[in-house]
Amino acid sequence: MQLNVQLGQLNQIIATGLIITNIMFLFSSAAEAQPRKLSVECNAALQRAKKQIQKNRNVKVVYTGQENISQDYKSYPTNRPFSYQFGLRGPATESILNSDKFLTIIATDIINNCPSISMVAFGEYQTDHGGAYGLFKNNTVAAFECVDPGTTIKLSWGQIVCI
Repeated sequence: MQLNVQLGQLNQIIATGLIITNIMFLFSSAAEAQPRKLSVECNAALQRAKKQIQKNRNVKVVYTGQENISQDYKSYPTNRPFSYQFGLRGPATESILNSDKFLTIIATDIINNCPSISMVAFGEYQTDHGGAYGLFKNNTVAAFECVDPGTTIKLSWGQIVCI
């Protein structure tokens, strides 16, 4: 029984390490993803989002980036192959990540003004703690569902790997 517990803990540590490695790769490869040139409206929405997150809060947006998600999902909204990420750091990070309404408003503004972006992710910088919001049918923006690591090789639209 002791061996089973140790193996379970080892598997959890390995899974956590793999997810952290994937997130670090995601952040490091975002610049290499060949993003489309962003429109004036899109850039304005991204700047508004950064200001809204930081305004009167003890948090900084320390990372932003765009990633091609076409390889990660079985399907995604037509002609919207990119996600946009915000990496946050500071004492208010947790409360922001727990504010579904606030993050939905920000993600909706970005998705409405950035025609190539279908998903917006927010996370505590250099950790696996975060969430994502994306475009669904009827042009609604909603939070993605968390799935366990290793559940599926390619995610269905509306899913994100969480620990």
